[in-house]
Amino acid sequence: MKHPHPGLVPGRGGAALAALVVAAAGSLVLGGSSPASAGSASVSYDCVFSTSHSQFTTTATLTAPATATAGQSVDVTLDLDDAGPANGPVPLPANSVAASAQVLVSGQDPITLGAPASHPAIPAKGTIPIPDLSGKLTVAQPGSVTLTPGQITLDIPSYGLSLACTLQGDAPVLHTMTVTAGGGSGTLSVSKISGRPAADTTGARPGDTVTLGGSGWTPSAAVDTVELCSLTGTGCSGADLTPDLTVDSAGKLTGTVLVKASAAPGPHTLKITQGGTTATLVLGVLGTRTLQLSPSGGGPGTATTVTGASFDPGDEVTVTPVDDSGTPTTDLAVTAPVDARGSFTATVTPATGTVKIVAAEKDGTAEDSAEAAWAAAANGGSSEQNLKIVVAGGALTMAQEPGDVTFEPVTVDGTEHTSGGTLRSVQVKDFRGGTQGWSLVGTVSDFRTASGAVIPGGRLSWTPACGVHTGAAAASTVTAGSPGPLGTTIAAPLCTQSASTDPASVTGGHFDAGAGLSLDVPAIAQSGAYEAVLRLTLS
Repeated sequence: MKHPHPGLVPGRGGAALAALVVAAAGSLVLGGSSPASAGSASVSYDCVFSTSHSQFTTTATLTAPATATAGQSVDVTLDLDDAGPANGPVPLPANSVAASAQVLVSGQDPITLGAPASHPAIPAKGTIPIPDLSGKLTVAQPGSVTLTPGQITLDIPSYGLSLACTLQGDAPVLHTMTVTAGGGSGTLSVSKISGRPAADTTGARPGDTVTLGGSGWTPSAAVDTVELCSLTGTGCSGADLTPDLTVDSAGKLTGTVLVKASAAPGPHTLKITQGGTTATLVLGVLGTRTLQLSPSGGGPGTATTVTGASFDPGDEVTVTPVDDSGTPTTDLAVTAPVDARGSFTATVTPATGTVKIVAAEKDGTAEDSAEAAWAAAANGGSSEQNLKIVVAGGALTMAQEPGDVTFEPVTVDGTEHTSGGTLRSVQVKDFRGGTQGWSLVGTVSDFRTASGAVIPGGRLSWTPACGVHTGAAAASTVTAGSPGPLGTTIAAPLCTQSASTDPASVTGGHFDAGAGLSLDVPAIAQSGAYEAVLRLTLS
């Protein structure tokens, strides 16, 4: 006997095996944050084995709480109302069929529910009872999350079978859950920095006290950590800060953070964490004020460009040429605004007798200034011309090597096989001249023959590989996605380039993307030529 299919009876209400998994996904319990509520809908599945199709319809009931918290790991259960598929012409022994089902979770990967095989002996053409299927769900992101039934799988190890049952028509939403951020959704802002102008809420010097405020934090709970990080969020440490922050009964955050003398100058991210809530803002640590002159000397009438660094952001400076007694050598002092990075640029023409140039902050004291020496010459002179150019951004594009991907052939012999292939190479060009970054993701359809036989697309895995195109320029690095299976609805990353938080930086370049492909072919599959479509999307 050539392994008669024990689990499908064509024409009896359909894919009984498929129904098994959907119903078992019925009761989804998320973290006990709120009372559970149930949603039900009629679902139909088509189970395929070789050339046999079996379809069936049942009621799937999914039970879940109305609310949950991001990051919670919760129990999930699905009930099929005691329905089940029809067995084939061969009796099945007790505890021989194990069912599992996917539940699609909007905004994140599906979860798989399962149950150990636990049923009495099943006669030929009898009903296969469906147990409750259960599993765990960790809700990833805040927002409105929908739960819908997905593919059903029936494993019958005694026959070496694993049957896939696909949902027919549109998947019904069985439950919608409101997910809130863990511990709250706190905001964070700077209201004042000691010794700084009112307009400066982005730069502090060692020894300054930063006054903070915010709302939406967990009421009356302590703040866990206050840290300085790089602009990209790495290298975080609280060693250079002394925080004094509280959250009141209304979830309002107030208090101060002292910047210690050990804090390194430069742009930073201030990061505050309370439980599962994290809020950040950009905070620069200012160093010693400095001036640079270009040129640093010259004869009468020579103009010089004065560039300042580490001045108070948002302030205004007055740039003045002075003689050896500190008296201005001209009545035409120049003012310039200080940008968010603490820098300014101004042009002055030192008069005869000038020995140095002084830049002083409008809102500061005598200590809030810097100076640079001017080397006056009796003869000669200089002039300046402004040079300007407009650099226009290009486009974000992709191109792929032509042709199909052909996998290694497989012969059906009762064991699973892995067939390898290589994704046609893809080139990504990002010449927009911005800081946006980009993402290249993929989905795959099911593999099908002309007769309708199916190998689920979820059996295809890839190992992404990305890099800068040989001989090409790139402003930043590209990251390959994690090796793993592809999905038919949830996109998997192939390559990404992160956006930059530094407005003066640039991302982009010319990159190569590819992947090794691996298809797990079932132990028992219909012979024939299978085709699928792997779709890549660049955004």
